[in-house]
Amino acid sequence: MFAAIADPLAFLVCDITFHRAVASASGNRVMASMIEMVSAIFYERRRETVDRNRDLRPTAEAHHAIYQAIRTRNAALAERLMNDHLLAAEKAQIAEGDLFGNGEDGKR
Repeated sequence: MFAAIADPLAFLVCDITFHRAVASASGNRVMASMIEMVSAIFYERRRETVDRNRDLRPTAEAHHAIYQAIRTRNAALAERLMNDHLLAAEKAQIAEGDLFGNGEDGKR
């Protein structure tokens, strides 16, 4: 993921792959299925705005921290880090005017 920081579209692919892997590894089949269902939609929406993105390093660092928590089997930390990451991603998308597929001005 860090190798893709300079290429927002490649980074987006890594981002989606990461979330799919975490969902799959969770053992929660419902969550994994939901992530699979929304991944294509998310990719299509985000690829239109990903170049507006701010520095991608904090996202890569958040993913790495989540991965480390999972690797060390610290479920509580992994859950907290993922929640923090998803809230930060939501705020960033709102700032970019892209939450729910909105255009640059935040309107449809």
